[in-house]
This record gives sequence, C-alpha cells and structure tokens, in this order.
Amino acid sequence: MSTGLAQWWRLPGLALVDPWTAYRGAVQARRPILALASIGAVVVALGVATVPRQVAILNRTLVSLGDAALDAQREVLRAGVLRLIVVDRLVPSPTLLVAAILVLVAAEPVLMLARDQRPGLVAVIGLGLAPLVVQRVGELAVTYLLGPGAHLTAGDAIMAPHRFATGPALFWAGSVTVPEWVELLETRVNLVSVWCAGLWALGLHSLDGRSWAPWHLALPILCLAGAGVLTWAFGPMVIQIVLR
Repeated sequence: MSTGLAQWWRLPGLALVDPWTAYRGAVQARRPILALASIGAVVVALGVATVPRQVAILNRTLVSLGDAALDAQREVLRAGVLRLIVVDRLVPSPTLLVAAILVLVAAEPVLMLARDQRPGLVAVIGLGLAPLVVQRVGELAVTYLLGPGAHLTAGDAIMAPHRFATGPALFWAGSVTVPEWVELLETRVNLVSVWCAGLWALGLHSLDGRSWAPWHLALPILCLAGAGVLTWAFGPMVIQIVLR
C-alpha cells in the first residue's frame, strides 16, 4: 500500500484524536472520496461483524414448531428480520447520515466557498463521522459479551448491538423496559451525535479561515435536529418496506 493511501486509512483514528491535523491533511489533498471511503469501510466492516451473533439469536427465537402453517409464517418473519438486521448493519445511524448531507448542503452557501474548496468541505463532513467507528466498536463488544436474556424475541436479534447506549438510555441501564420515547431519543441525541457535531463545527471553522463564530456550532446542531425529525417521520415507513 502506498504511503499516500495508507495516510487516508489512518484518517478515521486521526480525526478522533487530532481533528485539526486530519482536516488540514484532507483539505490539502483535495481527495474527499478517500476520506469518505476510509470512514465508510471501517464502519461497515465493524457493523457487519455483529451479524453472525444476531443471526444466532434470531435462529434461537424462531425454532421449528412442527406445524407447517406456523413454520411458514416464522420463515417469512425470519426473512424480514434478517433483511432489517443487514440494512441496520450496513447503514449506520441514519440520523447522522442525513445530518451530514444537510450540513454539506447548508454549509456551502453559508461559507460562500469557491468551487475549488468543495472537495475540502466534503472531506470535512466525512471525517466528522469518525465517531461512528467508536459506536460500532461498542456495539460489537456488547453484542458478543452481553447475553441476550432468557426470554428471547425476534426483536432481541435486531436490538442486540443497540444495547450499547451513549444517550438518555444510560439512565435506564439495567432496567427491563425502557420507555419508547427514550429509545427514539437515544438513536438521535447521544454522545456520538454530539461528538460528530463538534467535529463538524471544528471543520467549518477551519474552512472559514476566520475567528470562531457561534454559527460554526449552531449549523451542525440545527442540521442534527432537522435530521432527527426527518428520520422520526420516515423511519417507520422505511422499516415496513424492509420487512415486506
């Protein structure tokens, strides 16, 4: 692997510990597709690594009952849940992905960037998603280290990685049931999303080239809020499409 390409594969880790250096390198290189590819490949690989464990849990919940009609229904359910698991593992945090697109769209007119600065903006937005790597590592750990419980359902197979909580669900740690509104909020407002917003703010500040301004942070936060509303509104419809 060439030195230049190896540098891009180090960017996800560098963005987490030294975002200024990562941003300068990405902006100067003007090859944003490599920044996106390095983040995306690591996140997807970590996400897919939980699938074997989730499938094992799913198989334990949908054992054959010996009744042809009931077993046929279970097979349909199994296929739908398996599709949902795969989509969930391949598409990390839809709210953050939508927020990244919104920041990308909104930041260009706000910053009044020249055309040759657009690759830098794309790289900055991509590297701002680096905390997803930390989230995926946590999900991988809890999926394999924590038992799914005694009374299994098909939903446990889907939710196994999501027991890694970094938001309001932390206050319900160890609880048998978590309120539905907490689960909805957990996927949208958590330490990972706050971390991403902070990295985007630093990136926008570095591209702006001027002193720090409140809008550098306000813009990512507003985009996160808008993305949260969009995924809350359209999420159930997407899930129904995948399950069919």
